[in-house]
Amino acid sequence: MPQHSASWSRRQVMIGAAGFSFALALDGVQPAAAAAIATGEKSARALDPWVSIAPDGRIFIMSPAAEMGQGSMTSLPRIVAEELDVDWDKVRIVPAPPIDALYANPGFGMLYTAGSNAVTSYFTPLRKFGRQVRQVLLENAARKWDVAVSELTTEPSVVVHQPSGRRLSYGEIAQFAVVPENAPEIGEHDLKPAKDFRYIGTDVLRVDLPGKVNGTADYAINVQLPGMIYGAVLRSPIEGGRPVQVNDANARGVAGVLDIISLPYGVGVLAQTAWAAFAAHEQLRGAVKWSGGKAVGFDSDRGAAEFAAAARDLKAPASVWDKRGDAAGELKGAAMVIEADYISDYAYHAQMEPLNAVASVARNGKSAEIWCGTQSQTMAQEAVAKVLGIDRAKVALHDKLLGGAFGRRGHRDEEFIIDAVLLAKQAGKPVKVMWTREDDVHNGRLRPLSAHHLRAGLDASGRLTAWHQRIAVDRVLPYADPVRYAAAKGRDGIVMRGVELTSYDIPNELSEQLYRDTGVRTSPLRGVGWTANVFAAEGFLDEIAAKRGMDPVQFRVELLKNFPRGRGVVARVAQKADGQSPRQDPA
Repeated sequence: MPQHSASWSRRQVMIGAAGFSFALALDGVQPAAAAAIATGEKSARALDPWVSIAPDGRIFIMSPAAEMGQGSMTSLPRIVAEELDVDWDKVRIVPAPPIDALYANPGFGMLYTAGSNAVTSYFTPLRKFGRQVRQVLLENAARKWDVAVSELTTEPSVVVHQPSGRRLSYGEIAQFAVVPENAPEIGEHDLKPAKDFRYIGTDVLRVDLPGKVNGTADYAINVQLPGMIYGAVLRSPIEGGRPVQVNDANARGVAGVLDIISLPYGVGVLAQTAWAAFAAHEQLRGAVKWSGGKAVGFDSDRGAAEFAAAARDLKAPASVWDKRGDAAGELKGAAMVIEADYISDYAYHAQMEPLNAVASVARNGKSAEIWCGTQSQTMAQEAVAKVLGIDRAKVALHDKLLGGAFGRRGHRDEEFIIDAVLLAKQAGKPVKVMWTREDDVHNGRLRPLSAHHLRAGLDASGRLTAWHQRIAVDRVLPYADPVRYAAAKGRDGIVMRGVELTSYDIPNELSEQLYRDTGVRTSPLRGVGWTANVFAAEGFLDEIAAKRGMDPVQFRVELLKNFPRGRGVVARVAQKADGQSPRQDPA
């Protein structure tokens, strides 16, 4: 991926979103980040914060989302490329710098890739940004030729004046282009109709794949810096614990160990090699006494039974998550009531690339530089700034590919990055911290345990009229993002989303949450609450269909009578699954 080095003038930057000037003054934006916007190609001309064009026709497009194997580094730039009308073979992808005012995920208000919403959130804004740059190219070509913009069209990376046969490449235009003060007004009618899409919805080789195949992919774990040493951290086995007594004689005796450091939450090792750091780290196990924190004596097997009992106990206090009609009243008068229980156990993320980061902190502690793979560039900078007591603008971020994440690299505290920062501050030189797989399991933030008790009420005709789902579950947001948790006033959408069943025609619905505080560190994992909540609900629908003697597909079609698109999805899945055909035993 291209590196960033060239600086920009104030009037070379534009964003074109409502409320912003096309030529955005960079006052207040960190200088390091502003410089990082550039492509590293001194001859390339920036036409907005998303697009720079070189004289030879190469198109540099920013990618704001973390690439963790889901393809966003390809899909988002292709959205820009679609409306810009460029030759994809000439496109080069540049990771966007952490400037929220320019590149924030509209769904989160900051640079954050989670919840499978990157394409959904960025889709329309990126189309408009691409169309605005195309308009600027057209207007500049029209001025040069002294013709009306309406006489011009584009082919991939070329502006064409059909009446005269004249052509100008985007690379040529970019060199003399005047960037307007105000963004061209782009409405929905100015965007391409779907039937004209060349890139959106078509298959293409993902831009990150060649490097992953030939070994040149740019991961943080591969970073090597002059004078860099290695670190490892033994963390408290309980959340909030701190070391109060450390017997580090054996750890210090490991060849290559440089220092043993007490941290607010654990004990760190500094060493000349990674293996020396790991070995000393193991010597510290059992050699540290811990104090504080919330004691954990939670047995997950026994806990699952306790969760299930709480969910079944209709007298146990619960908070309403979602409600339509009067499910409780309808259930009391139902002709038939069906009940079922489901359990979703703890799960470990098991991302392929171990958690790791490299950090360098200035000797006066007033600035820092980090190399990491993170789901939130914003959170990474903010976490480092907070722990060092400095302004976020003083934290330079080198954003790398993520070797898997699934939610594990998207916490507000970014603890694996903070490990490297605190050790680098102590060492006075760059430090690479890598968590071993054992570290990751011991310190794991797991998908939460949840128990689901479901009740359905049917009337005399067999129609589903009432639905009640009670979920006993660990909290996630207090660990993953205390800021969002506070803003949500204690409602944990991470664990509860998916219970609403808004697509189905069920007139009376009640979903309730029973939060369990076990002390177990938890985290989002892929589909967050949806994976457990929707699985329980859909499994229960199958059970209800069986009780009614109905085909489960037809039962869902009946419930989706007010949702044509949903009926179409179910019908297509049923067709693809060929569920009506007898199964053949493998030979």
